[in-house]
Amino acid sequence: MGRPATAMMATFLFGSLAMAGALFGALPAGSARADTTGEGDRVERATQVLDRFLADPNGHGLRETMKRARAVLVVPNYVRAGFVIGGTGGGGVMLLRRQDGGWNGPAFFDTVAGTLGPQVGIYRSELVMLFMTERSVNRALQGSMQFGADASVAAGPLGAGERGPFADIYTYIRPVGAYAGISVSTGAVEPDRGENELFYGRGASARAILVEGRYNTESGQRLRQILAQY
Repeated sequence: MGRPATAMMATFLFGSLAMAGALFGALPAGSARADTTGEGDRVERATQVLDRFLADPNGHGLRETMKRARAVLVVPNYVRAGFVIGGTGGGGVMLLRRQDGGWNGPAFFDTVAGTLGPQVGIYRSELVMLFMTERSVNRALQGSMQFGADASVAAGPLGAGERGPFADIYTYIRPVGAYAGISVSTGAVEPDRGENELFYGRGASARAILVEGRYNTESGQRLRQILAQY
């Protein structure tokens, strides 16, 4: 049986980061991974990122589209690195809308993508992904969901009343520092089982956290409160 898609692509991503560091100087401590300071810190940073996105005066499209989303994945530190061929990825947290309109989570997920084109260096962004269909949510919960093959991905609508092309997943990206256009069109998303169990305890699967709602702890309360407005 082959390695999961995110594992293979992560190998490429971190290899690209190492190459970029060798070519352009040593990386700052912690740059080679999206999350190095603990799961609780990732939840806090995801809360801050989502708050900024939704408070943006130009975020009409995101706020309107959020009302139709089945799940939300927030990646506070989405890193791209490469030399001509680049790797992109980061650790994030996902929340799932319940039938009663409330939200469960957060659960920890990993994202990895590959990009092609003239690109040199390291770029960071904040990423919000809106899962609009049951199919996309189910594939993400089952394991490694590949963009394009398992779910269609498109840039999210921006203006008020704008719908944009149909897609299973809409993405919204905000640059942090230097930026040279990051797109999310190929790659994968999968639950981070190790981080989920480390944070919540043994047996805390993404399905138990998001679908069964067994781990709606105080740590994710602020995220759930923000999303409850939509």
